[in-house]
Amino acid sequence: MAKYGSYPFNTSIRCRFFGLLCGLLILLPVPFAAASPPVRIGVVMDGPWEGNAGILRLFHEEINDLLGHEFSIQFPERANLTADWTPLAVHRCIDRLLSDPQVDIVLAIGMLAGQDLARRGPLPKPGLALLTTDRSAQRLPASNGSSGVHNFTYIAPATSLLRDLQLFQELVPFRHLTILSYRPYHEAIPEIAQTLEKKLAADGIELTVIPLEGRVAPALAALPVTTDAVYITPLLLSAPEFRKLVGTLIERKLPSYSYLGYEEVQQGVLAGSAPATDFSRLARRTALNLQRILLGEDAADLPATINRDERLTVNMATARAIGFSPTWDALIEAEQLYAEPRGAARRWSLESVVREAVAVNLDLAAADRKVAAGLEDIRKARANLLPQLGLSATGLMIDDDRAAASFGTQAERSLSASLELQQSLYSEPAWANFEIQRHQQAGRQEEWRQLRLDVIQEAASGYLNVLRAKTLQTVQKNNLRVTRSNLDLARMRREVGFSSPAEVYRWENQLARDRRALIDADVARTQTEIALNRTLHRPLEEAFATADQGLDDPVLIASDPRLFAQLATPAAFARFRDFMVEQGLRSSPEIKRLDAAIAAQQRARTAARRAFWVPDLSLQAGVTQLLGEDGEGVDSPFNRFKGLLPVDIPEADDTSWHVGLKLSLPLFAGGSRWAELVQAERQIDRLELERKALSARLEQRIRSALQDSRASHAGIRLSREGAQAAAKNLELVTDAYSRGVVSILELLDAQNASLIAEQSAANAVYDFLLDLMAVQRSLGQFDFFLSAGQREQWFQRLELFLQSSPAEYDRIPATE
Repeated sequence: MAKYGSYPFNTSIRCRFFGLLCGLLILLPVPFAAASPPVRIGVVMDGPWEGNAGILRLFHEEINDLLGHEFSIQFPERANLTADWTPLAVHRCIDRLLSDPQVDIVLAIGMLAGQDLARRGPLPKPGLALLTTDRSAQRLPASNGSSGVHNFTYIAPATSLLRDLQLFQELVPFRHLTILSYRPYHEAIPEIAQTLEKKLAADGIELTVIPLEGRVAPALAALPVTTDAVYITPLLLSAPEFRKLVGTLIERKLPSYSYLGYEEVQQGVLAGSAPATDFSRLARRTALNLQRILLGEDAADLPATINRDERLTVNMATARAIGFSPTWDALIEAEQLYAEPRGAARRWSLESVVREAVAVNLDLAAADRKVAAGLEDIRKARANLLPQLGLSATGLMIDDDRAAASFGTQAERSLSASLELQQSLYSEPAWANFEIQRHQQAGRQEEWRQLRLDVIQEAASGYLNVLRAKTLQTVQKNNLRVTRSNLDLARMRREVGFSSPAEVYRWENQLARDRRALIDADVARTQTEIALNRTLHRPLEEAFATADQGLDDPVLIASDPRLFAQLATPAAFARFRDFMVEQGLRSSPEIKRLDAAIAAQQRARTAARRAFWVPDLSLQAGVTQLLGEDGEGVDSPFNRFKGLLPVDIPEADDTSWHVGLKLSLPLFAGGSRWAELVQAERQIDRLELERKALSARLEQRIRSALQDSRASHAGIRLSREGAQAAAKNLELVTDAYSRGVVSILELLDAQNASLIAEQSAANAVYDFLLDLMAVQRSLGQFDFFLSAGQREQWFQRLELFLQSSPAEYDRIPATE
């Protein structure tokens, strides 16, 4: 039988044997694992359970993956023993494996098996106790961070059950805690409950422990009415029974906390601090310990603790169901599952945010109304060129003596109606005003398009800032977890004598600072969400979900591989910048707005010149009908002599009309016409200078934005590489710190470097996307509104521009 860990070889013999073995390996075409003696591993499990096969498979895979190339690992079926959940059966199984010459190493998987192995003292062969929960409460042997017992080691969490209860108490203050415990463990290891009861009593907390096995109904019936919190240990329940347990606790509005953490929180437990990967880490640590034992180390000297990556997880759906709202402090580090009620939160993507902003933004809606109002100015100006028809009625009363003296031409009381027609045949000021209003309306439309582009950029940038803030918040959370893990390491180092209490205080100070940084990150995220809601005209604190935004989004032209060739070399990129400048100046609403203003002033100048020699010509016509009259002056006095005079005196009938043409030309206006001409010319000069200055600024803006995007795009890969290197360095320094090799300052430097690198990597993608939005804004167009045909036209224009084919290039319409 091959023995490991009990009989050290002489150094010189070991060296000679190693040299000989290397020589044989060179000569023989067989793998090392096949040539070495088999390592037979026996396993003892506490009792039958549906999860045993999965746990055993996980340990087999990790051990074989790590050691299979060095050693011939075997798990004999006859050495895979399962007890019956009693200490006596477990003891007999371990006796059998320890005395079996065909078993080299014993794995005790389970609290009962681990407890039995730990109480035996020095072992005849290496033995590893796994799945222990609390080395202090279980009173496991400990010496300078290891077991100190020959051939024996165990793997226990660095934090105790009391730490779990402390986190539970911080989340939900309670006065009467009930712990649900698996009956075989509770009866076989009463020290755990005794230790917890003593500690909690000192804090004025009443503790009730309810053992259960298989069925939850008896335990639920035994819950004291004064219970205000429930702690769930590993209960080995079937899925239906566990759902029944969780459902009943929610129904009774009782907060719950799971020792196993994430998986059970997903299933409805209120909270837990163990991450989803704890079993994988435990299996990997077991494989590493076996490797060290097989390479000659005594199990007594191996580290007996494993850092538990403490990650508080809160099921917010359960919190809502039991009417519980966690405090801000509790939520600082917590991962929140089901944070929003199902189906209640809107979900945005970059494209949907932009389209929604264009549809509902209030500033843009106000600009729409301004453009609509400007259209009426055109109609008003055009009205001066169309016929003007008016209808009027006049009732008139004069004094009777004057009416009598009018000889019948004006009655004392009369009523008449008139119809008047006026038509401008040609009026230079009217035509000029009409055309000027059209140019001004074009300017208002470009102003609207400019605002639309600004709203699109604001919405896109707001959404990307939300994603950035959420990512940075996650980075700060991860950093806080690293700090808390390092604090646990410092406490462990203090326990084994590697460091002084000052290191613990230093990490506690760092923890407080990192918590503050996380609060700031949370506030920054909330503020970006409020800003985005304002842009989208939503309730400012309305919650919403977001979709991740990558560089491969097909809605972005930047995802098209045809574009990459334009960034490959400085010369290609220079030509590409020239193309983008031409595109930007061609489609810029700012320039088009100035062009409209220049056109309006040019028309005003033309009108001012024509004012010296072009007259206004208009047609005027009208008809008046006398509807009635009475009183003095109705009858003409000449009617009395009708037939007596040699001639009849004619009388006007009741209808009168007139038609006339009017031609007017001011000969002298005091110099105002000359002043208007000079003013129009000066305004044109001003606007043309402004256009040149604006063109230069836009070109600078386009070129600078393109350079920024080039730099940020390159920064994505570099920052990721830096973050990976910093993370690896932090892992190495953390391991060295746990072994007392490096100081706290070196670990702090490594952690800060890793934090900065992670922040830089998180920012890199969003920096590029924000720079891309700035590029598109400077170009006066965004990818979100381009059809597939317009995209192809854009690439055709690019290709023709690079080929210097201006005629063909100009025939392809520009996209706007």
